[in-house]
Amino acid sequence: MRAQRTAHRYRRDGLPIGLAAAALALAGAGLGLGLDSPASAAPPTVDVVDNGHFDQGNRMPAWSCESGRVLPPSDAFGTLEGRPTDSSFAGCTQRVTVEPNSTYRLSARVTGPFAFAGVTGSGTTDLALWSNRNDWNELTGTVTTGPDTRTLMVYFHGWYQQGPYRISSFELWGPGQPRNTRTPVPAGGSPAPSAGPAT
Repeated sequence: MRAQRTAHRYRRDGLPIGLAAAALALAGAGLGLGLDSPASAAPPTVDVVDNGHFDQGNRMPAWSCESGRVLPPSDAFGTLEGRPTDSSFAGCTQRVTVEPNSTYRLSARVTGPFAFAGVTGSGTTDLALWSNRNDWNELTGTVTTGPDTRTLMVYFHGWYQQGPYRISSFELWGPGQPRNTRTPVPAGGSPAPSAGPAT
């Protein structure tokens, strides 16, 4: 009895034709792995605050400030001064565009008694920072947006009946679009302070 032989058709390179076809299909599928489509690409990390270094002279279109209580920058260095009273904490606000479920890092350079900087409307835990130093110092912290959050309100201010404070920069870094491709969002009113300074 002759042993039965399994018939295979071979290509010239010695691989069975069926196996070669499967290998080519797998390789073709592998070429598509790891390639992000433009729609799924993550936004770049940018500073989402407009004119956060106050370098537009006396024009402050991006910020909404308490009239008469926040002095606009008078030089190229862009330092603002706020002068609180018994009924005003001399603050400014700006609404910025953000990405949901994302973390942003706030950095503000301030000096003076009870200088505040923060974020509201995060959809999670808002951020409120303050210092009480007469030398320039950096306020830093992070805030994470909720699943439905697409804008935040950023702010800075002093405290009632305290001396003038100064601020030279306000930045909020995280996922977003460069300013020249974003549509500006009108600024809203000043949020009420979330907590008073320590006495």
